[in-house]
Amino acid sequence: MVIRRLFGRKKKEEEAEPKAEPAEESVVDEAAESAPEPETTAATEEAPSEEEVTEEGPAEAEAVAVRQDDTIPYHDSLPRRLRYLLEETSIASTIEGPDEFSFEIMAMGERVWIKKAANGPIEYGTGAIPDEDVFIRVSNDVVRELLDAPNFEEFSRIYMHYYRNSEPGKYVKIELRKSITDLNRRGYARNPLLKLLVGAAR
Repeated sequence: MVIRRLFGRKKKEEEAEPKAEPAEESVVDEAAESAPEPETTAATEEAPSEEEVTEEGPAEAEAVAVRQDDTIPYHDSLPRRLRYLLEETSIASTIEGPDEFSFEIMAMGERVWIKKAANGPIEYGTGAIPDEDVFIRVSNDVVRELLDAPNFEEFSRIYMHYYRNSEPGKYVKIELRKSITDLNRRGYARNPLLKLLVGAAR
């Protein structure tokens, strides 16, 4: 009887031992649930603070600054190139609502005009307009060079060179119909292209 009891107790103890394993697994599971997730912590550390987002603001403001070295796409006429510069480049950001201008250009045998009334859109056309601010004549050879200019910086250099130094068959002639002071009030001084067209660029 003693032997049977001993073996019986031994067998019961062996059967009882595996029942303790689920308890250990439960402890491990609880520990895993209570532990912080590393991915969440990493995401929190990488998230930019409000100060960091604010500091990136000036970089966006620089995008509207006039960039003279930006590549200009090909154009087959001077009016189309002027329209592109006025509307599709950073130069457009310098035009304000109250600004007004009107000028005529004689180039490649065609007389064209570009104008803008105060608080109005930029308009384009051919022929003559009354009371223009300036009348510009550009020789055919210079027009070709202006159309070949890869950027506004080179465009400006060519324009001012032939305005200051005319050559046979190569010239830019500018006739102001209003004073520089009046033109500046109308917005010419603030816009790099308008300033160039009236010969006031450096």
